[in-house]
Amino acid sequence: MEGIEIEEPAFGIDESNDDLCNSIISRFGNSTEESHQHLCAVIGAMSQELKDNNKPSTPYAYFCAARLSLDKFTSESNPSNHIIDALLTILSLAVPRVPRALLKKESLQGQPQPESLLRVLRSPSASESAIVSGLKSLSHLLIAKESVDWSDVSPLFNVLLGFLTDSRPKVLIHCQF
Repeated sequence: MEGIEIEEPAFGIDESNDDLCNSIISRFGNSTEESHQHLCAVIGAMSQELKDNNKPSTPYAYFCAARLSLDKFTSESNPSNHIIDALLTILSLAVPRVPRALLKKESLQGQPQPESLLRVLRSPSASESAIVSGLKSLSHLLIAKESVDWSDVSPLFNVLLGFLTDSRPKVLIHCQF
């Protein structure tokens, strides 16, 4: 999202608050910036969906919801960029809060590659902020894999390597995790 500065480790949200929705809305809820409004709308809808389905508002629940939503929206012929940006921002904020064991478990349960994330990162129409959020998420997922099998991680590394010559400073920083 253009204008959202997400720097490690905090980006101005309450790290001690497990409810990512409350953290994001308290930080960006009064912003007049369009990207912030989209982010708040998407996380609010996601939170309501979790509540409606009696799911906990944990970082892992937001991670799963963002990933499933990203899968859905990236498979459409003309996905909405502001929704993709918001989902990637949510994913990048949730994934560091998810216990590594859960990320590793998901990787072992038939989810070897985050295909929708890779699709966005390879898209020429992806915004700089989407790429930065995507690279943050990808880096965390790569670290969580702890795989020694090159064939398991090479598609992820190939995407990261593709950004090593990118001309945008924020993208360069995040592809060199």
